[in-house]
Amino acid sequence: MKLFFSKKRNKLKRYREIAKILTKYGFGMIAEKIDNRSIISKVFIKKSKKYSQKYTRGERIRFTLEELGPTFIKFGQILSTRYDILPNDIVDELSKLQDEITPFDLDTAKNIIKSELGKELEDIFIEFQEKPVATASIGQVYRGVLKNGNKVVIKIQRPNINEVIKQDIDILYTLAKMFDELLKKKIVISARDIVEEFSYFIKKELDYTYEAQNCERFRMYFKNDKRVVIPKIYWEYTTKKVLVMEEIKGTKVSNIDEIDKIGFNKEKLSELGAKIFLEQIFIHGFFHGDPHPGNILILSENKISFIDFGVVGYLDNLTFEFITTLLKASLSRDIDKIVESLNKMNAISDETDEIGLKKELFFIVNHYFNLPINKINFGEVLNEIMAIAYKYKLRMPSQLILLIKSIITIEGTGKKLNPQFNLSKVSKEIVKEITKRKLNPKSITKKIIDTTTENIENILEITNKVNNILYKIDKDKLKIKMEIEGLNRLEKEIYILTNKLSLSLIISSIIVGSSIIIQANTGPQILGMSAFGLIGFVAAGILGVTLIISILLNKRNYK
Repeated sequence: MKLFFSKKRNKLKRYREIAKILTKYGFGMIAEKIDNRSIISKVFIKKSKKYSQKYTRGERIRFTLEELGPTFIKFGQILSTRYDILPNDIVDELSKLQDEITPFDLDTAKNIIKSELGKELEDIFIEFQEKPVATASIGQVYRGVLKNGNKVVIKIQRPNINEVIKQDIDILYTLAKMFDELLKKKIVISARDIVEEFSYFIKKELDYTYEAQNCERFRMYFKNDKRVVIPKIYWEYTTKKVLVMEEIKGTKVSNIDEIDKIGFNKEKLSELGAKIFLEQIFIHGFFHGDPHPGNILILSENKISFIDFGVVGYLDNLTFEFITTLLKASLSRDIDKIVESLNKMNAISDETDEIGLKKELFFIVNHYFNLPINKINFGEVLNEIMAIAYKYKLRMPSQLILLIKSIITIEGTGKKLNPQFNLSKVSKEIVKEITKRKLNPKSITKKIIDTTTENIENILEITNKVNNILYKIDKDKLKIKMEIEGLNRLEKEIYILTNKLSLSLIISSIIVGSSIIIQANTGPQILGMSAFGLIGFVAAGILGVTLIISILLNKRNYK
C-alpha cells in the first residue's frame, strides 16, 4: 500500500514538473490540462513570453523535450523522422536533439555488472577503463579487456531507467489522449498510435539482447564479405542490461581530419559505404537504422565497419513490392499506378485529396525525370515526398519512414566524406548488379525450385482438404451452416409473437375459469362472491394491462 501511494505521489510530482516546463516554453494551454491545480508560478509565465518572442516553435519544442529528460528526448528523436505527420520546421529542430546526460559513477557500473552477471568486474576483465567513452540517456559505454585478452566495448544500462521510462510512457499516453481530443481529425495518425509505436521501440532498446541479436544477424549476412566487419557479441557476458561486444579499431567517418591525415581516398570510401548500405536494403531486406558518421568506422580504403545496432529496419515482402512498384511507376511516369500502390498499402486516408496528390506527384516525377542522374539529390527528393505525405495526410508505414530517414542519413554521410557524392549514381549501379544477380542461372534455378516446391506443397494441402470434405460427405458427417441476413430478427419476432399469443390464451383461460368459479359460488366469499374467482379476475386484469402496454411499445419501436 505504501509503495502504491509512493508511486502515485511520484507520478503527480512528475506531472507538475512537466506542466512547469511546458509553461516555461510557452505551452501553458497544454500545461493547464496536465496540472489542473494550475496556479503556475508567475515566474514561469513571465519566462514563457520571453521564450515565445525569442525562439521559434520548433526550438521551443526541442528545449522542452531536452529539459523533460531521457524518455522525451528519445520520443523527439523518433518524431524527427516523421516529415509525414509534422511540419518541416519542427522535424528539422527535433533532429538536433541532444541526449547528453550526467554519467553515473564507476561503483554503480560495477554493481550493475555484479547484479547482472553474478561476478565481480575484476573476475571478467583484466582492464576496465574507469571513464566512459560515451554517455547517453539509456546507458554508458566503456572500453575493457577480457581475461582471454580480447579487447571489448561494454554497454551498461543506466540504473532505474526502466522505471523512469515506464512512468513517462504512461504520461505520454495521457498527453496523446489529450492531443487527439484537441486536434480531432487534423492529423491522419492519432497521437496514441505514435506513442504506441514509440513504446514498442523503446522497450526493445531497453533490452540489450535485441541489439546483440541484430548485430549477430548482420554478422551472418556479411560473414563472407571482405569489405565489411561486424563486431562479435560475447553472449556469456550479455544480458538485458549489459552488452559486451568486440572492439573494432577504426576511424569514424565524422573524423575528417584523421581521414585526411591517413590519406584515404574519400570518394572511394563514400561509394563503398553507400553500396554496402543499399545492399542491406535490396538484397537482405534488413538495414542499419541510424547510419550517421559516428556509427561507421573506416578500417581501410576497401573495408568499413558498422557499429551500434540499437535501431535497425526491415522490409517485408509487401513493403519491398510497394517500393519496387513505385520505382517502376516513377520511371514510366505512371501517376495512376503510384496512387494505386499507395491505396494498396492503405496509405491514402479519407482526408486525402487524390486530385491534388496526383498533380504534385506529376510535377515531382517529371521534374526529376528530366534531370541528369548526377544532378539528383536523393535526400532532397525524399524530403519532398515526405512533405507531400504530410500535406495530403498519407499514412506511411513506420518501416518505410525509417528507410527514408536512413537513406537521407547515408547520403549526408557520403557528402561529409565527398561533397560531390551522388547516391543516385551509386543506386543505379547497385540496381544493375542486383538485376544481374537475379538473372544469374543459379538464382533463377533456385527461384524456380523454391516456387515449384511451394506450389506442390499448396496443391498437396488442397488435395488433403478436398479428400477430407469428400470423406465427411460419404460418412454423413458434413454439416453446412447457413446464415440468412435478417433471419435472427425474424426468429426474435416469432418468439415475441408466440409469447404474446400464449399470454393471451392464459388470460382468456383465467377469465373463463374465474367466471365458472363465481357461478359455482364455492369456497371463501368476498363481497358475496367467490374469493378465488375474484383473485382470478384481478390477475387476468393485470396480465391484460401488461399485454396491452407491451403491444403499444412494440408498435412504437417500429415507427
